[in-house]
Amino acid sequence: MDRIVEILGAQRRERRRRTAVAGAMFATVAGAAYLVLLGQGALELSPARVVDVLTGGGTNREIMAVWDLRMPVALATLIVGAALGMAGAWTQSMSRNMLASPDILGVTSGAAAFVVLGSITYRPSFADEIPVFWWRALLALVGAAAVVAVLALIGGIGTSDRIVIVGVALSLMLHAAVSYLLLRAEILRAAEAQTWLAGSTEFVRMDAILPLLLGLAPFVALGVWCGRDLPVLAHDDDSAAMLGVSITEQRRALLIAATGVSAVVVAAAGPIGFVALIAPHFGRLVAGTPTPSPVVAGAAGAAILGVCSVIGGFIPSTAPVGAVSAALGGVVLVVLVWSRDR
Repeated sequence: MDRIVEILGAQRRERRRRTAVAGAMFATVAGAAYLVLLGQGALELSPARVVDVLTGGGTNREIMAVWDLRMPVALATLIVGAALGMAGAWTQSMSRNMLASPDILGVTSGAAAFVVLGSITYRPSFADEIPVFWWRALLALVGAAAVVAVLALIGGIGTSDRIVIVGVALSLMLHAAVSYLLLRAEILRAAEAQTWLAGSTEFVRMDAILPLLLGLAPFVALGVWCGRDLPVLAHDDDSAAMLGVSITEQRRALLIAATGVSAVVVAAAGPIGFVALIAPHFGRLVAGTPTPSPVVAGAAGAAILGVCSVIGGFIPSTAPVGAVSAALGGVVLVVLVWSRDR
């Protein structure tokens, strides 16, 4: 018995070591992308020059470019990427389905559709008294919650593939609804919505960073608290129940956390696809663990979105980060489906 306990303890320590190493690797990539983003633009700055500006050096023009214009965009990119990575880890662990992520399940589409409906197409007059971010966050939460309710009624919050199929169907329906709403909107508002729907952190300003963090905080805290039992959820329901874990309550809590995080991200940067899908897989593969760690997935999400933003900066007219992540994620999705069917 002592030998078994010793072996289990050694395995646990090895998993923690691998998780820490993987998290550090992704954090390093995210940090490098952060420095590149701060130096990328009309006024090109090397990473060394960016560090000099951050530590008090640089000309007035360089200080304005780094601190006033690029800093909020770079911060928002890493925050949004980390949030999406964690949300994907929660949904995939909750459903034991590697294709389950907020964007695949339709949660992101529901949030985006309600934001378009309530802030672009049919914006009520009293909404002018509410800060734009919080109004969009409220609409996104309502839309995301509506999709989750439909998933629960039709697909069921379980581990079958049915929830993914229903989610994809809902996403297609919501995309069609958004297209119709844009046709009904005024030309200027429709153009504004099209830019926002591409998914971009380019227009985030420093005064929006704190509201973004405050909006994410309660849902991240809920997910982290419930995430303590994620390794147990990797087993079948009977085994998890024998270990004292309430499967239904854990799934509901993780789904609420993922839904809230996705809605807040949509409110801040629009719908950014596939990061929540691929970040947990990158984290799991690098860490060598059977289940995605939310912390590692968050670091992977920040690294992925940071790199996508850097790539977008090299494309003429600066492609939205959502377009770059969708292109990358589409390829990864095909690989995942192909490997799953083998």
